[in-house]
Amino acid sequence: MVRRTVTAIVCPLFLSAMLVPGSAAQKSLGQRGTPSKSCSGLHAGIRAQIIPPYTETPSVMLTFVLLNDSETPVDVEAGSWRIVINGTELRDSGMLFGNGVRPVDGYRTLKPGETYEFGISLPITEYFLPNGQHEVSWRGAAFQSPTIAVTITPASH
Repeated sequence: MVRRTVTAIVCPLFLSAMLVPGSAAQKSLGQRGTPSKSCSGLHAGIRAQIIPPYTETPSVMLTFVLLNDSETPVDVEAGSWRIVINGTELRDSGMLFGNGVRPVDGYRTLKPGETYEFGISLPITEYFLPNGQHEVSWRGAAFQSPTIAVTITPASH
């Protein structure tokens, strides 16, 4: 069984500062290694994994993480969330984010330090043809995830 996973980093400025001592990015950190105000607010991450064709419908499992690293609660404005594939917003993003397991109160406000993490399975034949590399991201009114590459081969489906 071959599984391919692609992951995007939520706050590259903060992570690069932690990995490169003495870097300019590290100087943007406040006291005790906390991110500066320029990196606070909502941050989005995205990961993709190919679901092999012999396990279920050949799909790409997208996992999303949304983090509030500010000092105040933030309305996540879930109605504004869009999945973007190859530069085009999916028309059915609202339906995709509206289905499945969600918090009891829905996706409304994240308190400081809280996260939402959830996934969506997208069939390859509906969202990722032709074979090749596809760029995927998600965004909302107050955030934009990094863009990741998902490569679909004939063995993927």
